[in-house]
Amino acid sequence: MMILHVFGVNSKEKPGESQSSTDNENPDGSKTDKGPSKDTGDKKMFKPKELKICWQEENQFWSIPDGDDVPAELLEVCWLDVSGEMPVTKGNAYEVSFMLSMNTENSFGWDDPVTVMARIGEEGEYTRVPIDLSKLKGEEVEFPPDKCRVEPKSEENAKNDKETLYFGLYEVWTNKWKGGLRIHKAIVQKIPAGNNASTSNTPSDESRGKEIAA
Repeated sequence: MMILHVFGVNSKEKPGESQSSTDNENPDGSKTDKGPSKDTGDKKMFKPKELKICWQEENQFWSIPDGDDVPAELLEVCWLDVSGEMPVTKGNAYEVSFMLSMNTENSFGWDDPVTVMARIGEEGEYTRVPIDLSKLKGEEVEFPPDKCRVEPKSEENAKNDKETLYFGLYEVWTNKWKGGLRIHKAIVQKIPAGNNASTSNTPSDESRGKEIAA
């Protein structure tokens, strides 16, 4: 069973309150029994309702769809935290990406970069990939273009054959309000460890090779 995990959020804090993010820390440790809606071999896809979205219960902050084909839309928050987790196996690398678009009529607050983060195991180091959403329009695009790639390290959690991949989409450092972002899905692609041929040059079916016009 694949489960989702929040790291970097205290569920009792309110938007606008000062909050901090610490490397390699899982503050509230909350979990759900959600999992990916689609598993096509080495690729797993998480719909918005299968991701843990901070403040998703508050309809003034997020619009969360009931169906699978409608994106979640950020109305306004100052603490962007969308995360997930799934079991992974040593001997493989994993690439994380998100399918995103923007409601341009209600878009604001995207001058600062957003970060896609991933790590394997609670003691693993985060891989961080900053992304620029300031030019994102209504067309669905995959971020980051070069993916966020992580793989188990032999010295980390050496006694376990299996680990957990923690991943997410974050902007929790500026406390600036932002809105208009639409999250269609998260994608996790498994790749044999040591294979440096990233899937970044072979876009997923969902991205259709589309890029944001400069």
